[in-house]
This record gives sequence, C-alpha cells and structure tokens, in this order.
Amino acid sequence: MFLAETHSAPIKIAKEIPEEALRILKSGFFSYLGTSEEGCLPHLTAMFYIWDGTSKQIYMVTTRGSHKISNIRKNTKVCVTVDERNSVLPAANRGVMIKGRAMMVEMELVDEVITVDFLSKYMKFLGAGYPIGNRIAIRVTPRILSYWRGTDFYRWKNPYY
Repeated sequence: MFLAETHSAPIKIAKEIPEEALRILKSGFFSYLGTSEEGCLPHLTAMFYIWDGTSKQIYMVTTRGSHKISNIRKNTKVCVTVDERNSVLPAANRGVMIKGRAMMVEMELVDEVITVDFLSKYMKFLGAGYPIGNRIAIRVTPRILSYWRGTDFYRWKNPYY
C-alpha cells in the first residue's frame, strides 16, 4: 500500500483580492458551483457566471427547479471555483476558490448591468431566445477567497462578512 506524506503549503494572507485573481474572475468562462445535498453529499455543477467587482460577488443563472437551487434552499453555504488549467505545465495552473453564502435573487431584481454583461458574455451559446425571465440568479458573497498560482496560495477574507 502506498501512503503519501502530506504537508501544507504556506498560505499568504492578502489584504485585498490579488489582481491576478480578479483577472481570472473577470475573464473566466466556466465556474464550478459546489452545494451539499442532504447527508452532506457534495453536488458540483459547471455554470456560466459573472463577477461583479464593485460588490465583490459572483452571479450565476439557472432554472428555478434545479437540483442546486433545492440544495441552496436547505444549506446556503457553497463553494465556487474558477480556474485556468495548463495541461503542458500543470504547475502553472491558476485559480480562484470562493467559500461563502448563496442567495437566490429574482432576475428582475438583479442589477441591469450584471444581466447585460451576463447576456453579452454568453449570448452566442445561449441564443437570442434565452428566457432570462424564467430563470433565477444565484448570488454568492465570498467569506473567504483563495487564489493559487502553481503552488503559491493566497487567501483574502471578506472584512464585511
């Protein structure tokens, strides 16, 4: 049997979200939303998203009856990851992980700029007939934001959480 020795990489505490983390959040295409089912079973879903740099929140749009919405109604603690993978140099991978609370927001109440940015970013994939009014937004407020670049790790803690 093979036993791996574990060790923790040093984590640098950042007073502000690192610029590289913000670049990834602004330019990334997919996010991965982790929720918990009953019995603490994990549920992970790839999702389109928009990062709102002003409020420091991430928004995703989904159908009202989705499994993730059902999970969030029971447990608002979620985890969202946006990453950039480098298959040639895995040590060059970069990413951002947000741990926080999710809230469902009616699309009519989502800031118009966020809705327009979301539709602009994904319209060619969603199509002109995408029924945005039949959807619901998931807004995640970060409690802790972690950023990694290869084996360097940074953590930002939301002072207002």
